[in-house]
Amino acid sequence: MKKPLFGWAFAVFALLAAGNAQADLSTFYYGVGVTDGSVRVPGNGSKSLGTVTGTFGIQLREGLGIELEFGTASDDMNSILSAPLAQYQAALLRMGFRWNEREVYALLGHALIDIDDNLNPTDAGNAMGFGLNLFGSRTTAVNLHFLSLDDGNFNTASLGFQYYFGGYR
Repeated sequence: MKKPLFGWAFAVFALLAAGNAQADLSTFYYGVGVTDGSVRVPGNGSKSLGTVTGTFGIQLREGLGIELEFGTASDDMNSILSAPLAQYQAALLRMGFRWNEREVYALLGHALIDIDDNLNPTDAGNAMGFGLNLFGSRTTAVNLHFLSLDDGNFNTASLGFQYYFGGYR
């Protein structure tokens, strides 16, 4: 699997987060989700895959953030981590709007995708999506999230949670 996007995304993420010697941890958030993913199989429609996702992000200001998302998918939940059929890493710009413990957001970025060559030999492409956070407290939210990678060659629709270290901004 190619990993240059992850390296560049991590470097940009670290530089933005490090601003000064005393990085403000209250701007960071993370999340996990379980999803139904689908991969487009050329000449054969699409194949549904169970997917597990992880998200790490930083809030740059109200309504604007940078997010790194990682996912692994398989048609057998017992092999989702040990022998996945698809994996992805995405670096995303997150633009959102919050009101009354709710947030809607849009995602736009780029992703590296490693899909089993028997399904679809794609390896990278644009990423875009949207989501909804329903906050139960200032730090924790139930998350509904859709992400389309490489012009629809791999899609995920997830249910999960996100934790904001300093509370939402």
